[in-house]
Amino acid sequence: MRLAFKVMLRWVLSPFGALLYTGVLAVFLLMTGASPGRPMFWLPLAVFLGVCAFYDISAYVVQRRKGLTSAQVADAVLERLWPAREERER
Repeated sequence: MRLAFKVMLRWVLSPFGALLYTGVLAVFLLMTGASPGRPMFWLPLAVFLGVCAFYDISAYVVQRRKGLTSAQVADAVLERLWPAREERER
């Protein structure tokens, strides 16, 4: 289970996660009746994608500045959210 969560976490923390979430938002807007021909459909998508891109780029810059790989970042986040058993038993 931990391995599957780690793989999902890597995808979510990557720019692909931002694109996936934007796609999910687009599907939600379509399901609620938004028309793709109107600006009110595209405005929330553009704002959401812009904010996600800003945070992804700033996180990537910090990650590279510290010399970390994406696997190391995912491991750190996973340990923070779901500590290993050895640590929990102490």
